Amino acid sequence: MDPTTVELTRQEILRRLDEGAQRRRGLSAEQLIRGYRKGTLEDPCSLVDLLALADLLEDDDPLFAAA
Repeated sequence: MDPTTVELTRQEILRRLDEGAQRRRGLSAEQLIRGYRKGTLEDPCSLVDLLALADLLEDDDPLFAAA
């Protein structure tokens, strides 16, 4: 493995999403993704790191189905 590569499991991604969304917006990961997809998430550019993290999940991940 390349020393600059980070591998995250689905659970680690979800944990980081939940922690970041809760700390920065008081939202769950599901609420964050739902708001982004509906276009109602205020200032999504300030959360680009979390949105990029969510993009690491499979397209058919249950998180997206709930959103």
